Amino acid sequence: MNVAVFLAEFLNTFIEVAKTLIPLIALFVIFDVFFLHLPKSFIRKVASGTLMTLFGLTFFLQGVYLAFVPLAKELGIAFGFMKQKALLIPVGLFLGLFVTIAEPSLRVLADQVEKASAGHIKGSLLITTVSLGVSVLVALALYLLGKGIPLTWIIIPGYLVALVGLKFTSSTFVAIAFDSGAVATGPLTVTFMMTLALSIAENAHSAALAGFGLVCTVALAAVLSVEFLSVLFSLKLKHKEVSESYERQ
Repeated sequence: MNVAVFLAEFLNTFIEVAKTLIPLIALFVIFDVFFLHLPKSFIRKVASGTLMTLFGLTFFLQGVYLAFVPLAKELGIAFGFMKQKALLIPVGLFLGLFVTIAEPSLRVLADQVEKASAGHIKGSLLITTVSLGVSVLVALALYLLGKGIPLTWIIIPGYLVALVGLKFTSSTFVAIAFDSGAVATGPLTVTFMMTLALSIAENAHSAALAGFGLVCTVALAAVLSVEFLSVLFSLKLKHKEVSESYERQ
C-alpha cells in the first residue's frame, strides 16, 4: 500500500474516533468544572487514558481494515466455491470461537460482570460460554450460507427460543445476556464476520445480500448461551440447597 494512502486512511480513522470521544470529554469537563472538582492527579489520569484510547482505537480499527477485512473476503471466496459445504461447519466452529474470544468489548463486559458479582460469575466463564455459543451458531450459519439458505431460518426461531427462555432466566442473567449479545458483535466480529458472510454468499450463489444476518446470529448466540448458563446456575443453587437441607436433617 502507498504510504500516502495509508496515512490518509489513518488520519480519517483518527478523526472518526476523535469525533466519538469529544462528547464524552466535553461532558466530563462540564461536570468537573461545575460539580465534581476532581483533583488534578485524577484529571491527568483521565487525560492520559483518553489519549491512549484515542490512539489505541485508531490503530486497532486501522489494523482491522487493513488485515481482517481483506482476509475475510479471500476466505469467503474460497469457502463459497468449496464443493463440500459440510466443511463449513468445522470452519465456522473454529472462526466463531476464536474471533469471539479475541473480541475486546466482550472482555470488558466479562471483567465488569466479575467485579459486580463479587467473583460469583467468573469473567473467564462468561467469555467461554459466549464463545462456545457463538461458535455453534456461526458454524450452522456458514453452512446455510454455503447452501444458499437464508439466515432467517436461524434468526426467527432462535429469537423465539430466546424470548421463551426469559421465563427460566434470572433477572440478573437476562441483563447480562442481552449485554453479551451487544458486545459480542464488537468491531472485530462485525468487520470480519460480516465480510466473510457476504463473500461466501456472493460466491456460493451470487446473492451477496443473503449474507446479511450473521452479525444478528452472533448476538442471538450470545443471548442464548448466557440464558443457558443462568439455567445451570439455578440448577447448581437448587442442588446446593437440597444438599444443605439433607445435612441439617
